[in-house]
Amino acid sequence: MDLSVLVGRPVLLLAIVIGLVAIKAIILYLLGRWWGLGNQAAVRLGLVVSQGGEFAFVLFSAGALAGVIGQPFASLLTLAVSLSMAATPILLLIDETIRRSFTPEAPDYEVPPGGDQHVIIAGFGRFGQIVARVLRARRIPFTALDSSVEQVDFVRSFGSRIYYGDASRIDILRAAETKKARAFVLAVNDVEASLRIAETVRQNFTDVPIYARARDRTHVHRLMDLGVTIIERETFLSALELTRKLLKGLGLDEAEVKRLTETFKRLDERRLYQDYQYYTDLEKVRANALSQAGELEELFMRDVEELPDEDRPLVGAERRDGRESAGSARKDG
Repeated sequence: MDLSVLVGRPVLLLAIVIGLVAIKAIILYLLGRWWGLGNQAAVRLGLVVSQGGEFAFVLFSAGALAGVIGQPFASLLTLAVSLSMAATPILLLIDETIRRSFTPEAPDYEVPPGGDQHVIIAGFGRFGQIVARVLRARRIPFTALDSSVEQVDFVRSFGSRIYYGDASRIDILRAAETKKARAFVLAVNDVEASLRIAETVRQNFTDVPIYARARDRTHVHRLMDLGVTIIERETFLSALELTRKLLKGLGLDEAEVKRLTETFKRLDERRLYQDYQYYTDLEKVRANALSQAGELEELFMRDVEELPDEDRPLVGAERRDGRESAGSARKDG
């Protein structure tokens, strides 16, 4: 770089740097928006890639050697590209400062009003909101906690009582008068956060029953490790209800549908608690992870084997024997 250009032609140099960065940033911002990026992400894209590229140094040197451009102009452009590179981290810092100034800083937490004989709901997403709506319809008092400022503001706009705070923190639980609560509903979506909250509540408020939402069977078992026993898998009951409607749509009568689905529910829950004894077996966990299709097939086979005889499907020879017996019965009749 010929730094004498910086002294000799500062205005032109500054104009080239600003023009280069501005034009590239605008084009990249528009491309980012066109391809579906949000406003902040598109701005970030434009700033990160707004500088000139290193290949410009090769082109300017080759152009000067070939006589296509003069050496003074090549030196001017080389310095302009270098300054555009140096400007990138400064522009990103400015963007971060502006973004922070317009984004309200999240409070440490809000102090709930406390309560007595109330229900605490940790996590106020779709799952927690359903619980809260039923409680409010029955006029049962509840205190809702959520660690997302955006979620808290959104829910409050509809008039619901919800407070910002991490329910795994003992000071927040004490402020919410958890020791006086009738129940604690653990409706957090994140598995690790759910386990942290369950551990804190179980260690400090042993008399408060926990009603927990679980993502899957492993989540159920990890909650059981912490002493939580009242657990519902979030998709199990809805899937079973849809299956009921499917079986009725396929022509099965109401009594058979009820018997089949209730039997399946009872057997699956029994197996869920039986599997708890070996879910920490790393070899078994690894084998299951590597062969989920085989595990599913095994579950299907076990489901059929454990059903009562009247609910088992007839296959192969059994089905033929059944038809022949039915035919004989018709002839005899």
